[in-house]
Amino acid sequence: MTIRQRAFTLIELLVVIAIIAILAAILFPVFAQAKNAAKKSKDLSNVKQMSLGISLYTQDTDDTYPTAYFHNAWDPANGGTRAGYKHWSFLVNPYIKNYDIFVSPGDKLNGHAPTCFASADNNSGKGFPGDQAANVCAAGDPRAVRVVGGFIVDEQAPRISYTVNSAIMPRLRNINDVNRGITVTSQTQVENVAGTILIAGLVDNTPCLASASITSVVRSASHRSTNGYSIDANNTRAYFGSAEDGSTGPTQVFALNNGRITTGGNQLFNLCLSTPRTDYPLIVYHSWNRWGGGDNYGMADGSAKYAKFSQTLRPDRYMWSPVVYTDRGIPVVDPISGQRVSN
Repeated sequence: MTIRQRAFTLIELLVVIAIIAILAAILFPVFAQAKNAAKKSKDLSNVKQMSLGISLYTQDTDDTYPTAYFHNAWDPANGGTRAGYKHWSFLVNPYIKNYDIFVSPGDKLNGHAPTCFASADNNSGKGFPGDQAANVCAAGDPRAVRVVGGFIVDEQAPRISYTVNSAIMPRLRNINDVNRGITVTSQTQVENVAGTILIAGLVDNTPCLASASITSVVRSASHRSTNGYSIDANNTRAYFGSAEDGSTGPTQVFALNNGRITTGGNQLFNLCLSTPRTDYPLIVYHSWNRWGGGDNYGMADGSAKYAKFSQTLRPDRYMWSPVVYTDRGIPVVDPISGQRVSN
């Protein structure tokens, strides 16, 4: 007695294939969402650790936040590329002891290299984005702290995906900024530390950062800080929070309006890509849309949270700080109502 095995018919095979295709169509987006959620969670953990690292730093410095960066060529002020930059990531890393957390899993560039770095050691072995130039800071100034292969290397995380708010951590670059009135800030000066942004994502393209210092070579200027202000009510001109604003500086600055900077012809985050300029508001250095219309932010009290970018610009809860603590405590004004913002 023989047993005949029944084979699949063509219709049955097509049905099975169709079911597999339907399941794949359903499950693949779920897997992608889960992967993105894991990256977002890791990014939030990075931001939290950096925020706590800065809080630990303040405990050793009389409650004072570090600077965003300063030049080793401090006085006379000959420029950061003359002797390199000392960056907040370098100052805070002894409390974190892990440069890897300065790279976001959501950064498509895997982090910018410093402005000044060398190809001789492949940027401390970490590589660099393909459109960012190495060896742009030739050695020569005796105040340079680190030189590799004849070129200056900044004291900074080798790859970085984050920046800081200059209203809390100033661009105290050199003696000119000191004379202008820029100063470091005490944590006790900040009225609402839990509602004030300290750390934000750094934009993951080179042109918007290169526009900070347009030269004949591509320099990412990854040491730069950001802020949520402009010096005009139309939100088109940068407030630098440094001597670049003039010897006396403004008496007030304008908060950014979400509609004015993210829509229409004033879409700053597209303009800095297509038409680089040095005077765009410094918010263009921020990765405002890294996680679905928002970003993970480290707050001035050492905490971290996710927020939609538009929420950070609410005049009644202005998360970029309603006062520029690092610049004589000047007020921040809503460009629409003309009233001071609050948080």
